[in-house]
Amino acid sequence: MSIDHCNIEINHFLETAEPEVLVIAGKWGVGKTFAWKHYLGLASKNKKIVLKNYAYVSLFGLGNLNEIKDTIFQNTVPSVAANNTPDFSTFDSGLATIKANWRKGGRLAAMFPVSDSYAPFVAKMGYFSLKEQVVCIDDLERRGTSLEIKDVLGLVSHLKEEKRCKVVLLLNDEKLDEDEEEFRIQLEKVADTLIRFEPTPEEAAAIGLNGSLPIHGNLSADCIALKIVNIRTIKKLERLAIRLHGELAGFDSRVLKQAIHSVSLFGFSKFHPDVAPTIEDLRSLNSWDEMFKEDEKDAANAEWRSLISEYGFGQIDEFDQVILDGFEAGHFECTKLNAVAGQLQRQLQAQDADDSFSSAWRLYHDSFEDNANEVMDKLAQSVAKTPTAVTPTGLSATIELLMELQWGGDIGELINSYVTGRDDERDFWDLSKNRFGGDIKHPDVRKAFNEKLATFPELRDLSAILIKMGEKNGYSPSDFPFLASHNKSVLYDLFTSLEGADLRRAIEGALWLKNVQEYPEMQTFGQAAEEALREIGSQSAINSQRVRRYGISIEDGREN
Repeated sequence: MSIDHCNIEINHFLETAEPEVLVIAGKWGVGKTFAWKHYLGLASKNKKIVLKNYAYVSLFGLGNLNEIKDTIFQNTVPSVAANNTPDFSTFDSGLATIKANWRKGGRLAAMFPVSDSYAPFVAKMGYFSLKEQVVCIDDLERRGTSLEIKDVLGLVSHLKEEKRCKVVLLLNDEKLDEDEEEFRIQLEKVADTLIRFEPTPEEAAAIGLNGSLPIHGNLSADCIALKIVNIRTIKKLERLAIRLHGELAGFDSRVLKQAIHSVSLFGFSKFHPDVAPTIEDLRSLNSWDEMFKEDEKDAANAEWRSLISEYGFGQIDEFDQVILDGFEAGHFECTKLNAVAGQLQRQLQAQDADDSFSSAWRLYHDSFEDNANEVMDKLAQSVAKTPTAVTPTGLSATIELLMELQWGGDIGELINSYVTGRDDERDFWDLSKNRFGGDIKHPDVRKAFNEKLATFPELRDLSAILIKMGEKNGYSPSDFPFLASHNKSVLYDLFTSLEGADLRRAIEGALWLKNVQEYPEMQTFGQAAEEALREIGSQSAINSQRVRRYGISIEDGREN
């Protein structure tokens, strides 16, 4: 049933005083409770609720009928404030009404003294004074284990027949643990109207999202594209999108659009594992790689792969990875997010200046024309002309395709034009620090990146390397050229600047390198460390004792 039809039925239910039972059934999370409260609030605002009082009761954890009856009484509020949370004022008002009515009529009046100290006892009797009001009973499938469905349905019938109430029962009938056929029979006896709440993605987005928010348009489109009908999921995504808007409001609007697009997919993956790809599936996606795979895709994944393709998501890039990290952690790291947002914005600006790279790939993907030469020429021209608009993985995929199609140009020269045409910092060229460095497959591209990286000054941390060696008593030969470039003076400054465990581990790591016999330069490094410690030890008697622990002899007459 559409939301519009459901709205009509709810309005009709609230606008009449005739006792009846309305059952709204549907899958978990589709928004039955949200929709009921939404339309109840509208009816309350427009003064369309005929009965004066209303109570909402969740059966979650309730174990017997008396608890339900008490909760109905305690949660009763005036219909004009139907969506308000009950408080002490509404409870006290209910007590006053009970005592006044019963004394006025003389019924059992002698049993109820005037003293307010009897309020708890009177509250227990509140159910008996209840009549002619709207009662919503929710979470039937989450009731306490000792509470049987037939007893709840019996209470619903009693509220209608004896209390002349209008009762709405919100039902997730997929999760009921009793015999389905028996339950259907009992439900048909109680329900006057039964509607299935099955919103379309468009309807779920319309009712679940706040249309006045600046993120509404992008988020609504994403929820619809992913076919999300679970209102709980939609509201969670809305909260995430609002937070991202606060962090990214100063950037190009397309940066925020991608952030919302990605976080919507990550939320879909986490909250709907039965139909969505896992986070690990998304991590492994590589739109460039897919072009060169000859094996057939796993049939079990075909449905979600098709959905992701239609959604327009190719792979997790560095910007998406920071979004994913924040999504999984429950908060976004502002510094990292702003840094990658700035990188994405610069890339978008480069694409604005020249869209030839994207256009060349569309020429490849979007037809079956025999246009290989045109595709190759346009790809090569776009890489050479606007390298800042091409990501490293995009470059690698382009080179692979050009070689696959036997392009007649000079591959090495094209790669060199990309490298010389970019003014990026050291880390851009360091594939070991790039989250997606492993996706850069072509050896000539990897070689060019490594050669470019070698032109930058070495930024490795000497103390970190030595501390690591001192901790694990191990080494990495790739560190040796860097270590060999440091002399006694540098090691002296290092040892005198460190303290505590870091100092001990750095010294132990440096001295241990003397034992690496297959690398003579490391023995030299170890000797330089000894000399630095010897100089430190020669400065005072206490330092002489300190370096002695490391087997260092001071050649100044104090030590032999």
